[in-house]
Amino acid sequence: MYVKQEECLPLAKDLYQSFHRDFNDFMAEDHNYTTAYLNLFDAKIDEVEQQEFSNSVLTRQKQTTRELYLLGDQIRLPLKKLNLRIKRAKLPTNLVTDISADIRNRNFEGVADKLQRLIQILSDNASQMQAAGMKNDVVLLLKEARVEIAEKADMQTKMIKEVSGKSDETRHLYKELEAFIRHICEDGKLMYEGTQKADEYTIKKMIGRLHKNAAKGNDENMESKK
Repeated sequence: MYVKQEECLPLAKDLYQSFHRDFNDFMAEDHNYTTAYLNLFDAKIDEVEQQEFSNSVLTRQKQTTRELYLLGDQIRLPLKKLNLRIKRAKLPTNLVTDISADIRNRNFEGVADKLQRLIQILSDNASQMQAAGMKNDVVLLLKEARVEIAEKADMQTKMIKEVSGKSDETRHLYKELEAFIRHICEDGKLMYEGTQKADEYTIKKMIGRLHKNAAKGNDENMESKK
């Protein structure tokens, strides 16, 4: 699974906790897992963390990414309810399913584009959708969500390009850290196959948990500001 640069450090820190706990199992599995390897992984995490701390653009990019994840989570349930009404109205479109897939795949430019097309379909078939039970405020909710997602996705893209324009050394650091993640996960996933612990070494599940925790943190911050 593709790992975005802004996901690399939190993934590595999460993985390190599991790896450190299970280190004796890894040493028994492969003699290349030594204390020196464990220390190198820890040192690489520290090195990337220091790099991120000194990079204000990357900090803003990560915050924007978290906000996009939260926006995506906020429209999941309304989209599920809307899809039910679309099926009842017998409208020939799979846009809701496609949007949900884009949210899962973190393709928020695609989300914004497809939301615009969905809004047009709903507007063109308003009476049919209302007869199928669609609430009057759904189109407005989707319009507001689309504008916010489009703005933040555009902002994210610009910041990603700016971050990507940094030195080869910076990009190399992330590649090195990602190599640790993939190497450890390849072994860990097989070592604990069939157990719940395998999820801690499955990158797709780790990323899902990362996004869920980020969205939860944003919700708590918004509540504290009320």
